[in-house]
Amino acid sequence: MIIRLIAIAALAIALPSTVLAHHGTNGQFDASKLLTVTGVISDLAFVNPHAYVYIDVTTESGDVETWNCELRASSVLRRSGWTPEMFALGTSVHIEGVASRRDPLGCYTETISFNGGPTVARYEQIEEGQFDSEPTRAAVTAWGDPNIDGDWAATQRLVGAISGPTAAGGAGGPPRGPGGRRGVELTDAGEAYRAENVDPEDTVAGRLDCQPRDFFSDWTFDQPANRIIQEEDKIVLKYGFMDTERTIHMGMSSHPADIDPTWAGHSIGHWEDGVLVVDTIGFTNFSGSRGTHSELFHAVERFSLNTSGELLGLVRSYIGDDPLFWVDQQTGEDTVYPSDYPWESYACDDRST
Repeated sequence: MIIRLIAIAALAIALPSTVLAHHGTNGQFDASKLLTVTGVISDLAFVNPHAYVYIDVTTESGDVETWNCELRASSVLRRSGWTPEMFALGTSVHIEGVASRRDPLGCYTETISFNGGPTVARYEQIEEGQFDSEPTRAAVTAWGDPNIDGDWAATQRLVGAISGPTAAGGAGGPPRGPGGRRGVELTDAGEAYRAENVDPEDTVAGRLDCQPRDFFSDWTFDQPANRIIQEEDKIVLKYGFMDTERTIHMGMSSHPADIDPTWAGHSIGHWEDGVLVVDTIGFTNFSGSRGTHSELFHAVERFSLNTSGELLGLVRSYIGDDPLFWVDQQTGEDTVYPSDYPWESYACDDRST
């Protein structure tokens, strides 16, 4: 059983930073150092935000080293048909990937093979359509509103640190602002708040500390299934990422005066010509690796069903204002589809080093 480490300086130039920036990969792993790890599975952490497989490797001197190799989040692995049973203890595995920057026995898994079998890529869809993602559904609710109840998910992104983007949209996410940060340009006050709260060397803040990352992009980030629970007087959005839960209070013409500020704010909604219009205020100040907003942040989202394509889609457009921390508005649009895997709790359990 062997470990092989190859430094390829040219690869660091060839690989776009947007590929490596996904999930802070650039901060944790060094794509210029390709490696292979061959050994026997001794443990598995099938968790979010990343699963880890632990491998006992016998070196040339006869010593046993335990490697930890990162996989995707368990929630999206399950959606792709990966199961813990694939990683049974004692299974022989061969991994190709890149080296950890901090842990001499850590790696980012790009491909893996089990017991000498075929190579499985990090983002491979082992099983699709695990359950009927388009069951017979009523077009409207019992009280006459468009029916958006159910589990919804964005199209899965297929991208690896070595292979690069293999699906439309590449690394995805909101546009990058100054310095490569995602989101809008910050005012002096916004920059000062960010400097006080975010370590500039920490490229994974807001994920590895098991906290939300950005109000808008968290809805589709990493593409786990979200759940919408629709009632006449309220609509609950249960995010598949970081277990954010928002309640949209229907039929309220204005926000109450005594809002208790939270990261997700206070949302009121109404239907307007078949479009769910959601107005959200009441935020706490927040800064992470993908987004920064102040207590004056104001978000307006519009959810509408798109029935014109082959697959039903729930389209969300959004506009955000923050006169204290932002120079301009933030706008965008995304689409989720009936999910082929049900929503499950994110239950964040960071195992990175």
